[in-house]
Amino acid sequence: MKIMENKKDIVVKQNDYLSELKNTKEACKLLMQEKHYETLGPAGIFAIMETAKSLGVDPRQALGGGLYYVRGKVEMSARMMNALIRSKKHSITRDKRSDDTICILHGKRADNGDMWSESFSLEEAKRAGLVKANGPWVNFTRDMLFARALSRLARQLFPDIIGNCYVEGEISLDPNIKGETAYQNDDQNDSQTKALEVSNKRNKEEVEELTELFKEDPDYREEIEAFLLGRGIEHFEDMPLEMYNKVLKRLKERVEAKDEDDKN
Repeated sequence: MKIMENKKDIVVKQNDYLSELKNTKEACKLLMQEKHYETLGPAGIFAIMETAKSLGVDPRQALGGGLYYVRGKVEMSARMMNALIRSKKHSITRDKRSDDTICILHGKRADNGDMWSESFSLEEAKRAGLVKANGPWVNFTRDMLFARALSRLARQLFPDIIGNCYVEGEISLDPNIKGETAYQNDDQNDSQTKALEVSNKRNKEEVEELTELFKEDPDYREEIEAFLLGRGIEHFEDMPLEMYNKVLKRLKERVEAKDEDDKN
């Protein structure tokens, strides 16, 4: 009798999951109609919403900046990661020795008393190629050190809280982490869905072409600039090559569609 009941429970859970999955896909379609979410794409929206559900996070908070979709992976803002851990009554303490060169964090679980300490230094960031002129590691050093130390601590002591998430900036700003671009295309045969190519600078001609096209679609420019700033990219010339190609392609499509509408 118990075996039969267990089988029924499994079927019910499967049906519930499929129903939730269908609802998520429908929500993705609706959100894609809003310009604010266009840059995420359906794959990005879906990944963020499913991750939010698995972590018990309000999807609205997740889509509003709590979670990001970068290179086929999900990043979590340091603020949300910190809040989630503390919401479970666990503690995180910043060591007094922390300064502009290193962040040392001590964590303690509320449920079993386990403790762990982690740190991240500016020297490590430099060795990894993260520190660039006028970048976030220069302008917001303490915040970046805290985020990386928090991510290390969370993976060791609070993996049940953060799931498979990386901390904000861990993927997008790290040339050592490869993966799919945030502007993911569903066509896996598209050569532009290969690993993100990192280039130090876009040349003058590339930036000028993008800038000229943005004059035809200023709303899209605002969306892209907000998207880039959320990933620590302050100038078009600092965009990775494949991200630049994706933005340029999408921008041309929007401008062509606008011209066609004007003709009609």
